[in-house]
Amino acid sequence: MIQISKIIKQERLRCGMTQETLAEHLNTTKTSISKWENATLYPDITMLPKLAKVFNISVDDLLNYSFTMTDKEIKKISISLSKMVNLTSYDEYLSRVRDYYSSHCNEFTLLSSLLGLLMNHISYCQNEQQKNETIELAYKMIHLIEKNCDIEETKKHAKGYKLAFQIYDGKYTDIINNVPDHDMKLGQSFMLAQAYILNGEKSKANSVIQTDMYQSLMLYLQNFTLRLTYDLHTLSIENLENRIYHLNTAFNIDYLYPYLTITIYYQFAQYYSDKSPLKTIENLEKFCQSFDYLISDFSYHTDEFFDDINEWFKQLPFGQRLPVNYENMLEMLYLSVLNHPSFNNIEGFESIVTKIKRIYLKKERE
Repeated sequence: MIQISKIIKQERLRCGMTQETLAEHLNTTKTSISKWENATLYPDITMLPKLAKVFNISVDDLLNYSFTMTDKEIKKISISLSKMVNLTSYDEYLSRVRDYYSSHCNEFTLLSSLLGLLMNHISYCQNEQQKNETIELAYKMIHLIEKNCDIEETKKHAKGYKLAFQIYDGKYTDIINNVPDHDMKLGQSFMLAQAYILNGEKSKANSVIQTDMYQSLMLYLQNFTLRLTYDLHTLSIENLENRIYHLNTAFNIDYLYPYLTITIYYQFAQYYSDKSPLKTIENLEKFCQSFDYLISDFSYHTDEFFDDINEWFKQLPFGQRLPVNYENMLEMLYLSVLNHPSFNNIEGFESIVTKIKRIYLKKERE
């Protein structure tokens, strides 16, 4: 009976009931339902068949429900759903995600993983209705996590997903009104690492520092790409290109973050396409190198500097695997170069086409 409190709450939420509604169905009080869910009181044994009937499950399911999914199970579901997008219609994929939400609405780690899937695959929507249904489902998951989850880290992730879906939903004013323009970074990871060091746990301190630096570099490149793409910079492209060159020399970013640097080199190549054929080809060569890194290993990369961040990977829904659709991303990158009209007449572009086609064919063998 120990897990029944969690089961009652999960099934009530799955059925979309309030405590008052469930109490009415069972001819009892809201206080009783609250006590059952808080495990301060168990339902009478004669109440179990009624509960099972209301939830449309068996008494055995009510008593033996496997409450907590393992990280391995969640990862398996996430990868399966990610692959499903290419194999079925978007409606079928969304229906399957909705089924997992309905049957596991109190599995907050799974819900967080499903939110990541919805966010990364929303580009597959073929019409506004599918997009709106995706956003609506995401909001429901986020609301459940915000209201019922006790794990602060999961709630923080949900807040991040909420911002992403507000972007998709065109609710820019909501974001502007609720997110500080100049939020101060408190350096929590720095303080945690220092605490570990002073406590004689240098190994843990090293892992915390590496993870923080790895993510900080990732965010830096994301912000750099945004400034570059939307022309938010005052420096010359040559200056920005020089900064990326030195950053790569220092931190090996081409290898560590090819899914980010590939867009940067694409933007540089576009800029030079009507100015310098030599610089265009030079940046397309770098694009090809990043593309090769992606095809060879579609995951978060590490090197000798970042060699102790596996604990962070274990917390991610897909583990070390990148949380985007493999087929879709590679095809999009491949065609973005082949179909770009400004590159076609540039001397040396034929060799780029040959190289990128050869790299793309590796995908079939991976």
